Amino acid sequence: MLENFFKPDAVAVVGASIKHMKLGNQILENLLKDGFPGRIFPINAKADSTTRIMGIKAYPSLVEVPQPIDLAIVVVPSRGVLSVIQDCGAKGIDSVVIISAGFKEVGEEGATLESELLRLSKNLGIHILGPNVLGIIDAHHRLNASFAPASPSPGNIAFLSQSGALGCVILDKAEGEGIGLSKFISLGNKVDLDEVDFLAMLKDDAQTDVILGYLEGIKRGGDFISVAKEVTSQKPVVMIKAGRSDQGKRAASSHTGSLAGQDEAYDVAFQASGIIRANSLREAIDLARGFSSQPIPQGKRVLLLTNGGGAGIMATDACEQFSLELANLEDETKERLKEKLPHDSSVANPIDILGDAKSDRYEIALEAILTDPNVDGVIVLLTPQSGSDEDETARLIIKISPGTKKTILTCFMGQKKVKGAIKILQNHGIPNYADPEDAVRVFEAMFRYGEWLKRPKEAVKTFPVSKSRVDHILNESIKEGYLEIGGERALQIMKAYGIPTVENYLVRELHEALDVAESLHSSLAMKIESPAILHKSDTGGVLLNLKLADVETSFYQLMERAKRIVQANRIRGISIQPMVKEGKEVLIGVSWDDVFGHLIKFGLGGKYVEIYRDVSTKLVPLTPSMTEEMIGETKVISRLLKGVREESPSDVPEVKEALLRFSQLVCDFPRILEIEANPLVVWKKGAMVVDARLRLKNGCS
Repeated sequence: MLENFFKPDAVAVVGASIKHMKLGNQILENLLKDGFPGRIFPINAKADSTTRIMGIKAYPSLVEVPQPIDLAIVVVPSRGVLSVIQDCGAKGIDSVVIISAGFKEVGEEGATLESELLRLSKNLGIHILGPNVLGIIDAHHRLNASFAPASPSPGNIAFLSQSGALGCVILDKAEGEGIGLSKFISLGNKVDLDEVDFLAMLKDDAQTDVILGYLEGIKRGGDFISVAKEVTSQKPVVMIKAGRSDQGKRAASSHTGSLAGQDEAYDVAFQASGIIRANSLREAIDLARGFSSQPIPQGKRVLLLTNGGGAGIMATDACEQFSLELANLEDETKERLKEKLPHDSSVANPIDILGDAKSDRYEIALEAILTDPNVDGVIVLLTPQSGSDEDETARLIIKISPGTKKTILTCFMGQKKVKGAIKILQNHGIPNYADPEDAVRVFEAMFRYGEWLKRPKEAVKTFPVSKSRVDHILNESIKEGYLEIGGERALQIMKAYGIPTVENYLVRELHEALDVAESLHSSLAMKIESPAILHKSDTGGVLLNLKLADVETSFYQLMERAKRIVQANRIRGISIQPMVKEGKEVLIGVSWDDVFGHLIKFGLGGKYVEIYRDVSTKLVPLTPSMTEEMIGETKVISRLLKGVREESPSDVPEVKEALLRFSQLVCDFPRILEIEANPLVVWKKGAMVVDARLRLKNGCS
């Protein structure tokens, strides 16, 4: 489907200009400068039979070109784009890159034009990249159909960017740092083709080993996750997602017209699909360089080799911060090092071979370290001192690297004295990082990706449930005009899905209340039941720790309060529950993200939920191992559930099953927007939802 975007035999530049500063001229110039091997047709509306642009015969329109065209690059004002697309249809061109701006990113009029563009292209069977893009590059095919000021050398990193300006930055950095690219794709407004289409294509692209991306928003969340999982099972994907803050989201909307979802949802979606999220452009490039040039470490045991104690300490601190392990060398390796290194060297990890170390000393250390089975990878640190030989040490690392399958990252620190050595390393596929923390961060990300690749495929576990019961409750609530459900109805929904809930008795008369209270033989909680009163505590609609003698007064008191708030026909009665014994209080909740769908949350519950915000979030559906991850990702409640001091451990298996059942509930009923079960009280044996609320989509079945 996308072959003609990257390997066309003939390219037309619609809007080619003889004026140097015009975009059409720059695109034509880039095609020629990079040596595009196919035919090039400049299209200029004012061209006649004698017009030549940059020495190439120009035509006034696409339909007048006598030969077939595979790819059209459109650089005309936005108001003229639809006419060009009609010409593409008449000419049989099915692949179009629209450089032109002036569409949804400029407002309502532009959005209308963009909608018409999509309708027309679909009718004609034309695929569109853009509009509002920098262009497209395939470095291996010598296709530079962009107005970028830099041309990448061929490499194994593909870059997708929703921002043309940041695309220019990446291309400039790639050229300056000797980073080769396989493809560059400017996504722009994504009227037709988007990141999902290009990720699917890059999965099978033989020239691409690593995919790097900058996104401001995703429209097809479900498709994105599905495709991304397939891609990351074969090659790493590093993404920058801009628009974390509210202000950033507004900027993204005005920039490309994209609708940014909750930032937390992107974190969760990337994690679920194996994508490594970078927090900055620098970090993204660092990660791409590591992934594109070094093998994935088989474990997290890293060896730090340094000629300076301070650099080793910084790297050690970073290893602890990023949860890497300092490799513990075998005794045989230590003895080998002691025999050949100066007496004052340290053979503990980090290995310090002293400030006067030249390349021979690095060679002794690396040859011993890389054969040690306890080492998964090495970070070579060098500080430029009077006795060091930076260039020769770089060449030594290049010589040794092909003989090992272990990860080697370098950190030649400084600037002027290490400049040549860093160039040598970069030219031979050894990534160098300016700071020890940067190198450690990359190693940790590579290890984490390796663990992702090793994850066994796991089926979603489901349970026998009463879907019909839930369907009836939801329909009944909607019929009554309520999209929020709480109290007794919410507990009934939980119960229908096998989620343990507190005993709840709905009564409408005093004698019913007295009968229930007498049968429970415990302290009681009494609550107003009305679909119009969900936040009962705020309205005095909850009374706790009641005795049998309190029931009559409490019943009339609650009914009177309810009647002051809502009409009598909106009062369903009073719920009576036994007071629940003290236990660990957890929160299970579900929220809806417009891009990725349902997110399920687990964390510390009860009155402390807003204070500690101790929550883990995943996409549904959950698998059993995901529930274990969720609990482990919390800092407070996970420790409380294990038991602290003299306390016994809580029933964690019951919590995991509850999470799975909540996941099944929202998968079965997509119309549920939100659920909050707070608290789920957990004991040494058993657990129980005490209160719950749900919110439904408006007008959804």
